[in-house]
Amino acid sequence: MILYAGGYLTFYTPNQKPEVEQVLPSPIELRMLLTEIGIPEAEVQLVILNGEIVDLKGTQVQNQDVVKIFPGVDGG
Repeated sequence: MILYAGGYLTFYTPNQKPEVEQVLPSPIELRMLLTEIGIPEAEVQLVILNGEIVDLKGTQVQNQDVVKIFPGVDGG
């Protein structure tokens, strides 16, 4: 499984790299995977799984998946 972290979410990834590759022994809930990596769930506002926007809650991922996560847009 490949996870791409956009924006400042790279602050939480190993070595602050935007791409994290994980080998999963079985499907796992994305929220649990983010917790294991160290990315706070509250910081993730947009999730794209294999090219489709999905809800973070209840989404399962497996080895062949590509996940992109992004924080909310803020500013003024």
